[in-house]
Amino acid sequence: MHRKQAIALALVSVWIGWTLFMWFAATRSFRTASRVFQNPGPQFEEVLRPLSGSSALTVLHHFAGEVNATYFRAYGLAQIVLGVVVLLLVSWQTPRDTAGLALAGLMLALVVILALWIAPQIASLGRSLDFSPSSAQASHFWTLHGAYTGLDSVKLLAGIVLAVRWILMV
Repeated sequence: MHRKQAIALALVSVWIGWTLFMWFAATRSFRTASRVFQNPGPQFEEVLRPLSGSSALTVLHHFAGEVNATYFRAYGLAQIVLGVVVLLLVSWQTPRDTAGLALAGLMLALVVILALWIAPQIASLGRSLDFSPSSAQASHFWTLHGAYTGLDSVKLLAGIVLAVRWILMV
């Protein structure tokens, strides 16, 4: 394995790990908000007392959504940088790894769509749904969420295929 390919493999492996971690973190944040609401502890319960039950849960879910939006914004930008570096490393390899270049290019293209188009729409819709839910907005939110999950899954699969190809080429 050439040095550039080894570095690219390490970066793709990190990318795969980040993706799996973000899937875990994103699903846990809202569950954690609900769990904290159900069992707030005496001091936090005192802070929440002026709010009605549904308002307190709305605040906690809004906070979880804002944390997710912040993480996904940083994650998206980091993936774009990572994708550009991986694509450059693969393009500089000799002999040219056309399949590797195509997979890395696909991953980068998907990340650009996710980070610059879909994730900001999800965050914006999520904010409005927190305080004034409508069925049309909720439907659009879940459509975007499904698109994000589907495209991110394709990106993850492409990364796994790319990493396995390189490992088997050794």
